[in-house]
Amino acid sequence: MIVYYLMIALSALIFALQFMLNDGYQRESGSGWNSSLKFSLYSSIVGFAALFVINKFECGFSLFSLTVAVIYSMVCIALNYFTVKALKIANLSVYSVFSMIGGMILPFIYGIMCGEEFKAIRVVCCILISAAVAMNAGRSKESKKAFIYYMAVFIFNGMVGVISKFHQSYPEYCVGSADFLMLSKIITAVFSVLLIFLSKERNFTVSKKAFAYSAGSACLNSIANLLLLIALLKLPASVQYPMVTGGVIVFSTLIEIVRKSKLTKKEITAALIAFAVSAMMAI
Repeated sequence: MIVYYLMIALSALIFALQFMLNDGYQRESGSGWNSSLKFSLYSSIVGFAALFVINKFECGFSLFSLTVAVIYSMVCIALNYFTVKALKIANLSVYSVFSMIGGMILPFIYGIMCGEEFKAIRVVCCILISAAVAMNAGRSKESKKAFIYYMAVFIFNGMVGVISKFHQSYPEYCVGSADFLMLSKIITAVFSVLLIFLSKERNFTVSKKAFAYSAGSACLNSIANLLLLIALLKLPASVQYPMVTGGVIVFSTLIEIVRKSKLTKKEITAALIAFAVSAMMAI
């Protein structure tokens, strides 16, 4: 069982690194609808290629997985759009608050609703992690109108976890974890192309730097989500996603230390709380 907890820890590290690449893409390519669609398109193509190699050049299929993948893809496109918009008006730490808490709370609630064992300690852990996330964020001086973008990131990132849990809950109908992600990448790429053609700005070009950011983000995201899908086959969502959120805080802090950034007492305290709570969730 310990190997699945190690998968969660590794995925948290990968997500922490991915956040920086998403921020880099927004700064390089802008925050418009066309920009977010191009991010979805190129990240999906690169993500599919990476998963195809990892899966030994095979891609399974089932009607159930295809249907879920369509919904998953639409959510991912919406998440990419609101991520790009949010990062334009907020710093990375503010974005991370809504992204991580949404990615923790919604799958947690869904897991409990689906019959996962309810433990009061898990609720306490979620509250503590939410507090740690808030402590770890900088203050935003942006317009209150930005709140709609933050809430969209909260909802759509949470829905990614909910849909993932739903798919993995029906092993008799679904394809393998890598196969499901590949199906979603194909559908996302197709949707992105169609939406670009339907938009006013029919532009498919990006700078080499922007492509590098989207490609790097795609590889990291694909690997991290693959690890989480595999772990979901053995671990409840109400345990996994709070651990991921806590892990992202810990690894983001460690990355800042490696980069020799000056950390505040609040950030260090938040990281310690997140580490302790994540360890508690694994017990």
